[in-house]
Amino acid sequence: MVQPLCSLVSVLLFCLSASAVTLPIEVTGADGTTQSTKVELTPAFAHEARSLWMQIHGLEYADMVSVRVNQSRWFSLNNQTVTVAEPGKSYGGIGGGFATLQLTLPLTEGTIVDGSNTIDFRFNRTNGVVSGFRVLAFNFLTSNGRCLLPANSFINEDPNTWLPPLRDGQSIAAGRNLWQQAQLAANGLPNAPPIRAHCSDCHTHDGRDLKYFNFSNDSIVARSRFHGLSNLQGQQIASYIRTLNFPNPGRPWNPPYQPGPGLDAQPVANWAAGAGLEWVLNNDVDTLPFFFNSKGREVFRPDGDLNPREIPIAMQLPDWNHWLPHVHPLDAWGDAFVGSAFAQLYQTVYDDQPATPAFFENWSKARAKFLSHRSPLLTDQVYSAQLWQLAKTWELMQEMKLEETRVWPNTMAAATAPSAANISDGPNGMGGSALSNEFFSSAWYQVQVILNSGNHRHHGRTPLDWIYLTGHFIDLERLSRQPEPARLLVTVIKALQSTDPGLGPENIAEGWRPELNLDPRIMIGPAWAPMFAALAPDVRLKLTESFLTTWLDKTQQYPPVAYFQLGLHASSYARPTDLREVSGGRVWEALPQFAAAGVDPRLLQRLQLWGKHYTAMAELFHY
Repeated sequence: MVQPLCSLVSVLLFCLSASAVTLPIEVTGADGTTQSTKVELTPAFAHEARSLWMQIHGLEYADMVSVRVNQSRWFSLNNQTVTVAEPGKSYGGIGGGFATLQLTLPLTEGTIVDGSNTIDFRFNRTNGVVSGFRVLAFNFLTSNGRCLLPANSFINEDPNTWLPPLRDGQSIAAGRNLWQQAQLAANGLPNAPPIRAHCSDCHTHDGRDLKYFNFSNDSIVARSRFHGLSNLQGQQIASYIRTLNFPNPGRPWNPPYQPGPGLDAQPVANWAAGAGLEWVLNNDVDTLPFFFNSKGREVFRPDGDLNPREIPIAMQLPDWNHWLPHVHPLDAWGDAFVGSAFAQLYQTVYDDQPATPAFFENWSKARAKFLSHRSPLLTDQVYSAQLWQLAKTWELMQEMKLEETRVWPNTMAAATAPSAANISDGPNGMGGSALSNEFFSSAWYQVQVILNSGNHRHHGRTPLDWIYLTGHFIDLERLSRQPEPARLLVTVIKALQSTDPGLGPENIAEGWRPELNLDPRIMIGPAWAPMFAALAPDVRLKLTESFLTTWLDKTQQYPPVAYFQLGLHASSYARPTDLREVSGGRVWEALPQFAAAGVDPRLLQRLQLWGKHYTAMAELFHY
């Protein structure tokens, strides 16, 4: 995310000297909790101020937060009172998919005064899930969007300077016991019922996630009180967390595993912290130069190795709070969960069973079996069960140092997608809307691409069913009107690169089988036209020719007969009906569309000849 353009030179010349504001400003606690800050402006600058720009983390629903500037009225923040920056706006704005949003609140002339200005941020009310928010950045803007406060008006708090609120060993030990055993209330609402789950059940068992992502002492204390504990007990838990000897490169607002350049050069312990919000791009097409550059068509090579961990995207992945379940399966289903293989397999890892790929596969199957008997109306409980397993998988990956190769040996991220549990789009979907439901399905599939895309080691339709996954791009675009051609192409390339370079079409499960993968028709298919409309015509043509060329190069490595086996029919995998125009391998059938798109005639001749040979062989095998 990028802050509005500021003319820092002129601002530095005219801004009054003042102590810097420490960011973030955390507003956590009971309903009505308020935090204030002061900034100073010269008369000329005060006269120019027309709006307040804010970057806020954790603004989950309309009217959760209010803002007041000097003696103005309180402004309740919702999608009607503020302008939400793209792409967050298209994904639902306040109450949508992004955990951190950039907002602009209009101010009437005269609201900002000469000299000291006070800004108050208020947490209006909880919905039974959240307990506050964070202001990561703010500024006053002129009518043309210029910032009036210079960068040196702000400093970022350093978590490494934080100390335990209580430093004696007895308090720290008490905090550890509370983390593992304290009786909690469901939420901060009046008369909230007790729950069976403890802090360690929804979070990591040892609390390392709060240390890793640098949740502040104040936020830990506020969350403890939210769940029915006292202020002292919250301080004890915070003291325990502060003394944990684990890496702490993350922040609560930086989405885990958010991709960005240079991430692989950092220690592997930093990978889960992600590249930071600064590498969430404002526009999807800005992703293109990070993979389609001087290499040109080479990037599409099925035998290549595109690295999605280092390619920034415009999709903000879920923050850590969105990895955590709203309700623990123990409280959703009680003893039925306790006695299930879904619960018991997790415990075996800490007893005697290693966390191997086979374990994760069995654990995933146990979840699917357990949830298959649940009512489809229990959306939050079902989705929370998936999140519980994902958060606990992160715990195992960290504790057992299973990220050394920067690959997760499982498909837990993909299994977390609402669509993976048949949570359908609509009012009963996640967030109460089709858009939010589709966003989170797409986001978790994107996390899976980053964590484990197969990378030449796929088997059948695992770790990802690429054709099914790709369909979510068009579903999300129809709801958001936010096309993502670049992120889509990264996904398509990883689909092409899922096969083993050393295995040909005779190996149906792991080798090159173009009829079971995506193909270049996606670039010219009518249904996909809105997705690529954001690209300049010459760029789209270059991408199309690159894709088609490398697809033909790979396909023609093998003679037509290699694609046929007696007794095997290509239709054994039932491709989704609405995706058959971009999959199935019969690319030559779209020759007129490729020609209309301006594709090089010599390339079309190659395609036509291949189609002729393939079709002739198919007739011999009666395909």
